[in-house]
Amino acid sequence: MNIPFENLELLKQIADDLTILKKHLLTTQSEKRWLSVKELSVYLSYSKDRIYKLKWDVFIQGVHFYNKNGKIIFDRVAIDDWVTNKETYETNQSQWQTVDNILSSIKEI
Repeated sequence: MNIPFENLELLKQIADDLTILKKHLLTTQSEKRWLSVKELSVYLSYSKDRIYKLKWDVFIQGVHFYNKNGKIIFDRVAIDDWVTNKETYETNQSQWQTVDNILSSIKEI
């Protein structure tokens, strides 16, 4: 069976495309879920100062970030949801529950 020369060139392009796709899949699958302040600033293209401001003003501890052994780590999945405004109903309910708990404890004092 003879393969036309033009098809041989297409096979090389297909092989190159498959190599690129394979590299992309390996990179995508190994993305870190937990990011430091520096990594998050690179990920979002924000300054580290902006990340700290968001941490204090917008992000919620236990949802968007955690403090483990003195190190702040951000949950990339929750941050992605925040960026795309896809925070869940459960997250919003959790926030309101936290506010209610704080207000209740203040009333008891």
